[in-house]
Amino acid sequence: MTEKEQFISNISAALGRKTIQKPEADHRLSFFESASSINSNADQSIVDSVNRSDQLMDQMSSAAETIGWKVHHASNTEVAASIVAGICKDNNAKNVLRSAHEVLDQIVVDAAISNIGASVEVTEHQGDYSQIDVENTKIKAFAADTGITGVDYAIAETGSIVLHPRSGLSRLVSLAPPIHIAVLRPAEVIASLDELFALERSNFINDQLEGSMNIISGPSKTADIEGTTVTGIHGPLEVHLVIFKDDHIGQ
Repeated sequence: MTEKEQFISNISAALGRKTIQKPEADHRLSFFESASSINSNADQSIVDSVNRSDQLMDQMSSAAETIGWKVHHASNTEVAASIVAGICKDNNAKNVLRSAHEVLDQIVVDAAISNIGASVEVTEHQGDYSQIDVENTKIKAFAADTGITGVDYAIAETGSIVLHPRSGLSRLVSLAPPIHIAVLRPAEVIASLDELFALERSNFINDQLEGSMNIISGPSKTADIEGTTVTGIHGPLEVHLVIFKDDHIGQ
């Protein structure tokens, strides 16, 4: 019983009234929802995304280019790694910071970047994310000239990618460096924000939600001053989306 409920109960008792005990409600569910319907909606979102994978990937690519992503396509892991390294080389990258997304290990991006003479570090932590980890990551992120991440979800309708900051993925990797490279696979693309929130809601009620959520829609931009759009003011000036599908990698 909460303090508020206890207070009301005490007053009711003093007035000689009976307090009706209500079953404890799950704060994660709204008045109109049930756990089964939430999970069912999430499952259906996944099924729809798989069935429409090619269509959604084409839509994602087009929408991403429209909002300012520089989109690259790769047919396998070697080409994907080469594209990432090429972007770093073209921008004279010296200090690269990347997330611990599994896909970046799978395409062996570290070796490709090292081959162009740049250093690369991984934001990977064990156990609790301590204040020391936070400060060290902050220093590395603002010193990096390129940040590389995988993608947790991509939204075909808007051309946006979604990242969940967590151990191994500081939000600063995609925000602090002037260049952000995101590596995307078809299985990570969903249709719209409706599907995203269906999946997030399911993860929430099943205690599987990982931290906060960043939705990135192209390079950082603002029009706060005299209505003039300025790019790169609050984050990366340049963003790249590397899209690939490799039959040797589980999607």
